[in-house]
Amino acid sequence: MAKIIRPGKQKQQPSNNLAGIFAGNWQFVDENNSRIHHLHISLDLSISLDGRSLPGSVLNLNEKELVFLDTYGYHLRIDAIDEHPISVYDEADDRVYQLTPCDSTNL
Repeated sequence: MAKIIRPGKQKQQPSNNLAGIFAGNWQFVDENNSRIHHLHISLDLSISLDGRSLPGSVLNLNEKELVFLDTYGYHLRIDAIDEHPISVYDEADDRVYQLTPCDSTNL
């Protein structure tokens, strides 16, 4: 028995696969005040910064970016290349920070 493949009926990538691109523990350096900040993104896309929950909501999610709007009206945009987060843009500071993975035990 042959399988019939219908055009236009492709499987869509589940959103948790996209969330998995960004989920993890990351760090970045604020060179203005010589501080290392820790960013945690969970699989449900909740975000915490330096151990504090960041209330807000996800505006956009795809394989290249996660855009988060906090309750103050500022955007955080995490950019990814080849399914690996590389930077975060903080609209509140109008700065881009390079992300590096970090061990959760260092938080």
